[in-house]
Amino acid sequence: MFQQSVTTVLAAVEGGHAAAEAGIPPVVWGVSVFIALIGSMIVALSFANRGLSPEVGQHQDPADLPADEQALLAEYDAKRHG
Repeated sequence: MFQQSVTTVLAAVEGGHAAAEAGIPPVVWGVSVFIALIGSMIVALSFANRGLSPEVGQHQDPADLPADEQALLAEYDAKRHG
């Protein structure tokens, strides 16, 4: 498969009619690559942690934060102001 692709690319560089030699229309190549890239994008976005984000206004008071986040804020404030 890879050898056929390399041969097709080399033929395209030399003769300019590689699509006819490959037997696959350029539209099919374009659509298949588009589908593959969109699928890759969906997989990449599925790993985003957007579902774990707090809702708007959920932690307006720092006292409502979990203990580890309160400790990080205290450490940051100590570095910034002290």
